[in-house]
Amino acid sequence: MSSTSYEFQVESFLSNKELNNQSVSLVIPRITRDRIHNMLYYKVNLTASSLRGDTILELSKIMIRDLGTLKGHSINIVHMLGGVEFKCLLMKLIEIRPTIDQLFAIFQLAKYQNNNTKYDSFDDKYIIALLLVYIRVQYFFLRIDDPRAIKFHKLFKNFINDFRKLKCMDFEADCWSQSQNITVSIKHMDELVDYLVTENQIWGIPLGSCRWCNIFVEESDTDSSLDSSSSSESDFD
Repeated sequence: MSSTSYEFQVESFLSNKELNNQSVSLVIPRITRDRIHNMLYYKVNLTASSLRGDTILELSKIMIRDLGTLKGHSINIVHMLGGVEFKCLLMKLIEIRPTIDQLFAIFQLAKYQNNNTKYDSFDDKYIIALLLVYIRVQYFFLRIDDPRAIKFHKLFKNFINDFRKLKCMDFEADCWSQSQNITVSIKHMDELVDYLVTENQIWGIPLGSCRWCNIFVEESDTDSSLDSSSSSESDFD
């Protein structure tokens, strides 16, 4: 009887949003999904009822509250890449699947704030890091000549020159692993980007084989369609 119940286990939650002909949730392994959905942080902050709507607008309020920082000060102890709260936010971002325009609107707002002295006190670096991880995890499958891939390629090339400090778990560590000694250290945004575009997993989360993220190839060696299309893109100029 017990073996039968295991055979017919039902998923706790799968998003009805789809990419690459499957639920967006499936980019995260089931064991990890189940752990996330059972975390108190997720239940209290990230369910549809607690958010008052499964939208990027509502989620952004939680991201700003828990990942935003005042420069030189911490608002919240959630500031650590790769930890439980970070994975919960990543999972919710995956489930909501914001549009490409919504994603780039956040990046453009971040760029505006970083260039405007009015916002000198606010630091969005952890929010930016979350979005970069999300894009790499969710959109690995895009063809190199896909307009979305071209935008992402340009975006990652931009942030390889970002040297802001980030508190995070070792990239190879998994916060739920019982066989690892978890250490937290200071890394930089460019190190995160480098790891995302060169490795196949981060913090126990798979990074699918990705063609568009090869940002270290010389422009003359990249696919001609990528070059020609990139020249017309102005999203991050």
